[in-house]
Amino acid sequence: MERLEEAYVQNESMRQKASSLFSFERQVFDIFAISAVAVLLFLVTKTHTSFQNQLVLFYDNPAPHAFYTTHFVHESAAHLRGNLISYLVVVPLTYLISLRAGRHREFRLGFLAILFVLPPIISLVSLLGLDLVIQTIFGFDPNVRSSRGFSALAGAFVGMLMVAVADLFRDIADREGSLWPVIGLMFWYGIAVAFWGVFQYLVSLLTVLLVLLPTAYAVWLVKKVEGQYNIVDGMQAGGWLRGRPVTVGLLGVGFFATVWGTQGLLAFPWFEGGTNTLSHFVGILSGISLMIFSRPLV
Repeated sequence: MERLEEAYVQNESMRQKASSLFSFERQVFDIFAISAVAVLLFLVTKTHTSFQNQLVLFYDNPAPHAFYTTHFVHESAAHLRGNLISYLVVVPLTYLISLRAGRHREFRLGFLAILFVLPPIISLVSLLGLDLVIQTIFGFDPNVRSSRGFSALAGAFVGMLMVAVADLFRDIADREGSLWPVIGLMFWYGIAVAFWGVFQYLVSLLTVLLVLLPTAYAVWLVKKVEGQYNIVDGMQAGGWLRGRPVTVGLLGVGFFATVWGTQGLLAFPWFEGGTNTLSHFVGILSGISLMIFSRPLV
């Protein structure tokens, strides 16, 4: 009997070591994949200008392959630097939060979908939307003649981070309920912060409403989230937020990273210098959708 117990303990120990090694190998692969994207973006900028122009999506003469490749080409070093900073802040943070929440599979699926599925979809929506939505409905020409850069995909990663934060928040609170209030709080708070920049260019009743409405909705969502999760009580002695400094830190940093990312992508003035703000917005919504529909809604 003792031999059987010893054999069981030894087998269980070997199984745990193998599982730990497998987990470590997966994490090494994930870090390599995340880093490889940043390296690829940098290397593309070192190619000849004529080659880069072949990868760009020009709206008056769109090449089929450019619907995908245009997302990896940048206008300048500053353009690349901004997107790399966003990517290298948001994606590793999303990865850590996903691991903490036990959502490694969802992170991988979302990461791969953003890189290999979303690019042509975002390009197509932007191509059609600039004419049908911006010019037809709003009645002005955004003067965007081409689209290039990683910004829209960076927006998708911001959306992905929103869902990861909401997911971990609900898990540690041990509450049943929808992820939407927490996601909405981050999204609308980011939009409210982004819209404040409009006052640098115009002050009118319309601009006041443009800022006031998302701000008021974000405040309402704060109350809704508090009612659902009892955050104030959770910070008291014995509360569900106490004794979890790493997790709470990840949630706090993740929240402000989503607001920072949204503000940067949707800040005024829209479409300045040919910036495709529409694709940024589509990217954020796409990232949220990918992560939401990779798990149950409640």
